[in-house]
Amino acid sequence: MEWSNMLPEVVDIIAHKHINFYEDYHPFAGVCKSWHSAALHNASKHHYVNGPPSRLPSLMLAEKSEDDNDKEFRELFLLANKSIRKIRLPEAYGKVCRSSSGWLVTVGEDHAAQLVNPLSHETINLPKVDTFPQFVDNSQWHQGITKLLLLTNGTPSSSALPLVVVLWGCSSKLGVCRPGDNKWIHVRKGWGSSIYDVTYYNKRVYTFDGTCNIKACDVYGGEPMVLVNVTRLPVRLYDRKQEDLAGAYIIGLDDGERKTLLVVIRHGLYDEIEDEFWEETYKTKRFLVFGYDLGNGKWSAVEDLGKKTLFVGHNSSFWIEDMTGVIKSNSIYYTDDVDFLYRASKDGGGRDIGIYSLSEKTIEPHFTGESRSCLTPPIWIQ
Repeated sequence: MEWSNMLPEVVDIIAHKHINFYEDYHPFAGVCKSWHSAALHNASKHHYVNGPPSRLPSLMLAEKSEDDNDKEFRELFLLANKSIRKIRLPEAYGKVCRSSSGWLVTVGEDHAAQLVNPLSHETINLPKVDTFPQFVDNSQWHQGITKLLLLTNGTPSSSALPLVVVLWGCSSKLGVCRPGDNKWIHVRKGWGSSIYDVTYYNKRVYTFDGTCNIKACDVYGGEPMVLVNVTRLPVRLYDRKQEDLAGAYIIGLDDGERKTLLVVIRHGLYDEIEDEFWEETYKTKRFLVFGYDLGNGKWSAVEDLGKKTLFVGHNSSFWIEDMTGVIKSNSIYYTDDVDFLYRASKDGGGRDIGIYSLSEKTIEPHFTGESRSCLTPPIWIQ
């Protein structure tokens, strides 16, 4: 039987079974016209206005220019096949974006904040960032949300999204809200220093701050708005006074029955590149990884992640284990997130991106094109 002669109902069943990711679409749609129609129908049934998700993380590139045509669209660099995917995403234009669990949070000059799904175009209004205490007095609009963490049960929607956790303001404090709230809640008690990163793991929100402390917030417990001390990264393992600390990240990691919090330290240097505004431009030098065992309370240096790969930047930090070999294991895929530096440069952030190999201690590119912005440099979409 010719492929084009198959009953439409049968082709629809095949499409539903085999088109799970964006990379599946083109081979399927290229068989013949009827299969192309089935592929389009399958995408519409899943409410993916911009098509299904990618098989592996994507790099959302910076907005290109002020041309009217470019305001409507954004490009994604697909790690799965090193190709560029163009999606319609006018909601992100001219705004600061952060990402978590496949969603974006956008903040505009009017302080308005929204959750936006870049594939389905679903939007969820959040409280304005100027509802944080003393925000207007101490912070600028582009500092409204510096990190996003969605606590979800499956795919978030306005009816199923339980909690939105963010780092906010110039001091990177912790804030939370639920869809429908009129203002953000500031987690005051227990905050002591600017927070580098936040993650949800083992039913608790964990933070890592500028004093190398890990703190926890039991957002579903009896005192959900209190940060309590958990541990501090020992000086014997890492002394930040001896290094140029440019950033840090925290990620929960299951290793068999062990539950571990990984703290990832990012070191940088200033290399001499002529710039109209800055004589020196930041560039990542290396990463250090440390593990805190939640079971026995012990710290250790981590040199080998096995087949796992970490993704860090302006996204909520995450890890994957790619069995196809496309993603380099025991590595850290990073993007440019030193916003206080790149906002002062002529072209903005996006230059300091790459793949750091923990075993080889080397850096290589993942995206070799040019994509720069003072608002939102390239950012990972999980």
